[in-house]
Amino acid sequence: MFIAILVSVNFIDRELADFIYQHSFANSLIKLLSNTPLFLEILSAIAVALCIVPKLRHQYRWLAINLAATFILASILRVSAKALFGRTWPQTWVNNNPSWISDRIEGFHPFAEGLAYNSFPSGHALFTFALATAFWYHLPRYRLLWIATMCAVFIGQLGQNYHYLGDLLAGATLGTFIAHMVIIVTEKASSRSCRPRLF
Repeated sequence: MFIAILVSVNFIDRELADFIYQHSFANSLIKLLSNTPLFLEILSAIAVALCIVPKLRHQYRWLAINLAATFILASILRVSAKALFGRTWPQTWVNNNPSWISDRIEGFHPFAEGLAYNSFPSGHALFTFALATAFWYHLPRYRLLWIATMCAVFIGQLGQNYHYLGDLLAGATLGTFIAHMVIIVTEKASSRSCRPRLF
């Protein structure tokens, strides 16, 4: 995936942003798809809330723990990574930020301050892939739904020209990695207890 990110950043991102802008794919459906993380965050909140019910606590506690830990780590790494890379956006969205479409400016400015340099990695892709991976592990029966959310965030964010493809690939990779690390740690913590899959 690292190679795919490098190829995208160096050879695909700018041309794809131009293509999307020229063909104006943005519409209400694409806008809805761009907000995919919200759907998974609501499902996560429901899973955590189910643990309040004593009869359901044992069944959903590890799902809730994984989701909570994944969300916290994703939040921390999202802010840290964006500050570390400092990439400009495909289009101008806030406070006349420099962008590829408006100013033909695209680049990485490590530790640059401000929202103008928060494009890489995509937080939406990071949260979507992190939470969807956690859900997939615990609820594999609904894998098509989790795959759909992963595809949806790419379609939505690209269609709105909110992010470069490279941003999304990086966010997806980081999100998946976070979820797997949390799962590994919680598996070790729960190795002494019998914890069957939910479905």
